[in-house]
Amino acid sequence: MTTTAAARNRETYNRIWRELTPFIRYNPGARHRRRLLFQFVAALPKRSVLDVGCGYGELLRLLRARWPEIAEAAGADLSEAVVEQNRRAHLSMGFHVLDLERAALPLQAELVTCTEVIEHLDDRASAFLHLAAMTAPGGALVVTCPTGKVHATERHFGHTTHPDVAELGALGEQAGLTLGRVQNWGFPIYRLTKWLTNLNPELALRTFAGEQYGAPQVLISNALYWANFLNMPSSPFGCQLVALFRKPR
Repeated sequence: MTTTAAARNRETYNRIWRELTPFIRYNPGARHRRRLLFQFVAALPKRSVLDVGCGYGELLRLLRARWPEIAEAAGADLSEAVVEQNRRAHLSMGFHVLDLERAALPLQAELVTCTEVIEHLDDRASAFLHLAAMTAPGGALVVTCPTGKVHATERHFGHTTHPDVAELGALGEQAGLTLGRVQNWGFPIYRLTKWLTNLNPELALRTFAGEQYGAPQVLISNALYWANFLNMPSSPFGCQLVALFRKPR
C-alpha cells in the first residue's frame, strides 16, 4: 500500500517538533505568520477552534489568550508524541492524532486553522476535503503556507512544493470552499532573509534549528522580526501566503 509523505515521515515529525520548539517561538517568520493570522481571524466567529498541524499547541494557546470567547479548542497533529504531551500539558483542550491526507476528525469547528502543513503533503486535494469536512457550515478555514522556491532548509523539514494562490483557490473550490481574502507577505525583507539563510543552509540549521536558543539566537531573531515590518503588506513577489476560505451554510 502506498504511504503518504506524512506517514512515511511520522518519526521525523516527532523529532522535528522537539527541535522546532524555540524556532516556532522566536523565528521572525513564525511570529509574523501568527500576527497575520490573528488579523485574518479577528472578526470571525470562533466559539470553537480546531488547529490542524498544531504542534505543541502554541497557536491555540495564543488564540485563547487573545479571544476568551473561544469556548472549545482542539488540536490535531500527525505526531503521537506531540499529541500525548499536549494532552498532559493543556487539560482544557482536546488533542487528536490525525493524518490529514487520509482522514478527517468526527468534529466541526467554526474556525479551522492549518498553518505550514500543506507544503508537506502529497495529496493536497484529500487534505482540503478533510479540512472542509471539519469546518462547520458558515465557518471559516485559514491556511498559511510558503510560496515560491523551496530552499534547502525547507527541504530539510519535509517541504515538497510550495503552492501558489491559484493552486490554493482550486483546492478550496474542489472541497466546496470559497476563497476570500489572500495575503502574499514577505517582500522584500523576508524573501531576502530566506535567500541569505540558504547561502549556508547547514550553518543556519545548526544555529537556529536546535532544541535550545541562547542569547545570540534570540537577539538575531528579534532583530529580524522587527526588520520584517518593512515588508510590503502583500506583493506578487512575496513568499508567505495566508488564505481565508468560507464554507457555505
